[in-house]
Amino acid sequence: MVLAVTADDDRYARSRRVAMDIAARDDAHLILYDWDSATILGDPLPTEWSAAGAAEDVPTQLDRAALEAAGRSAIAEQVAEAERIGVSSAAWLPSDPGPDALAAYARGQRAAVIVLPEDLRPARSLEQLAVGPSDPVRILRDVTRSRIVVVPAPAEG
Repeated sequence: MVLAVTADDDRYARSRRVAMDIAARDDAHLILYDWDSATILGDPLPTEWSAAGAAEDVPTQLDRAALEAAGRSAIAEQVAEAERIGVSSAAWLPSDPGPDALAAYARGQRAAVIVLPEDLRPARSLEQLAVGPSDPVRILRDVTRSRIVVVPAPAEG
């Protein structure tokens, strides 16, 4: 399984495409990890406050229909893009921001490969404060047994 960080504004399109290539080459399942879905002000998925039993009904991977229902049409389209080239794909909307949550999810999903953009950072200032400075690659290497692929940021200009 290949896990790739993505965002609904598509600022990580380059690393997502690298992940799609790896998944296609290895005939592996691809999970797109929506880096921006977690906020300290709310949960992107149903919780115990949403409805009785709703939190227990949430799968660990979301297909296009579930992403659309969660209001994540941009991520659903990214899943569809991978599927159009023959890559089995889904996505995940984490509840907690930062590399620790990414590492825990990758470990739980037994990701063989994790693809990260070089310029990975929380999009919103509140999440930047909550997560603080960190080295995602070091955290992932310490917590998972996955191969880490860091995709360089595109050159400016």
